[in-house]
Amino acid sequence: MLKDELIKKSPIRVFEKSIHGGLEKGDLGVITARKGVGKTACLAHVAIDKMLRGQQVLHISFADDPFHVRTWYRQVFDEVAKQYKLEDALDVFDELVHHRLIMHFKQKDVVFDKIRENIQQVEKGTDFSPEIIIVDGCDFDTVTDDTLLDWKQLAVDQNTAIWFAAIQHRENLQMDDRGIPAPVNRFTDSFSVIIMLEPEQDFINFKLLKDRDSTNLEELCLKLDPKTLLISIK
Repeated sequence: MLKDELIKKSPIRVFEKSIHGGLEKGDLGVITARKGVGKTACLAHVAIDKMLRGQQVLHISFADDPFHVRTWYRQVFDEVAKQYKLEDALDVFDELVHHRLIMHFKQKDVVFDKIRENIQQVEKGTDFSPEIIIVDGCDFDTVTDDTLLDWKQLAVDQNTAIWFAAIQHRENLQMDDRGIPAPVNRFTDSFSVIIMLEPEQDFINFKLLKDRDSTNLEELCLKLDPKTLLISIK
């Protein structure tokens, strides 16, 4: 399959359609799940789709191991290329990495102004302007409302959308009256889109918990394959 066909047939088209065209510029979105369920792999799939379309992606990681991010991108791309029989896959991947920038910070040691400053320095020295920013490893137990406002302002200033990955607590799964789990539910108003990954017997289900101001949430006809960790249509 050629790259253009892969883009057209990607389940990300269904994902975007299900949330009214995808996350808009200036918006924050979050995918929440227990540790190890597939949040980062899911967002890597979303990011790879952007990169295949020639768009730039900034991935900001607060994870302990900064090298795991590159591994996720490679693994997810290899599975996509295998599943769709992508022609010239090695050449395509070599092209993709030019559309991606990874930044790593230790969350306990960094203030938000430092993150903003690093992004601005990159933009001054290059023509890199991300269409989307992925943030993984962010500790929502210690995040404040002011910090979320900073991220929101960054999305507006950079004219981009920001997707977060957020961990649910396995032992203390507290839901609010909208079914949104802690600790994300402390910041519901800050997010335009909230999605929860729910492990089922043979797959991982996508559950839409918030879609802007909509009171009639669509069922996301999507799942995550626990073996390949690819998004697919149910």
